[in-house]
Amino acid sequence: MLYSLKKQLSVPDIHLLVACADAQALKLVFSYFESMGYQLDSASDSGEVRSRLKDSSYDALILDAQLSEQNGIPLYTCLRLEHFSKPIILLVPDAGMENLPRYLNSGADDIVTTPLHLLELEARVLAAIRLSKAHLAIPRLSWEGIELDLRAHTVAAGGQPLHLPPMAFLLLARLMKEAPNIVSRAELQKELYGDSPPNSDALRTYIHILRSKLTEAGKPLLQTVPRVGFRLGAG
Repeated sequence: MLYSLKKQLSVPDIHLLVACADAQALKLVFSYFESMGYQLDSASDSGEVRSRLKDSSYDALILDAQLSEQNGIPLYTCLRLEHFSKPIILLVPDAGMENLPRYLNSGADDIVTTPLHLLELEARVLAAIRLSKAHLAIPRLSWEGIELDLRAHTVAAGGQPLHLPPMAFLLLARLMKEAPNIVSRAELQKELYGDSPPNSDALRTYIHILRSKLTEAGKPLLQTVPRVGFRLGAG
């Protein structure tokens, strides 16, 4: 028998918005999540998503990556530009993970490829929600000219805004909390995914994105300690 991660972890009531143009995929998601005790609302296009967001508050969004606005910009990107801060997990048609950096840089917290593995989707949703709540305990962090506000979900480097995809933001927050100490790869993996890490090496992708963004901002502080982990060094 398949047991929900929500039940295993004693997670309280969670309200999700699921937006997908594929009626069959939407049916599968609803069948699984509602049977496990989640509260769900549905939407089939960007207009319905916006209408739902006006009327209700959600713990996370599960969005079809192909949903877009009338100008062709992906819906999830538009929501981030409008400062929507709740976790967004994308359903993507890709067979591999080669497009993961593009999705993360454009505003997604995580992705799940189709055809869907529903337990994996649940694990990623819960991990994103857990991270978004846990990091609010310490609202502001500062290290070597980098200022991070967890509640506002903003980062500034040398006084200039630094735009990070959500998971890279959370990764930076953990490294800033521990700086200049080393955070092991295993600890970072658990920070991002709890006890249900993905099979792919998504952490490597997030590290690459974060290192590139910091270097572009003139803050090449992210250091790899071979066979140990990562840390933020001094400027």
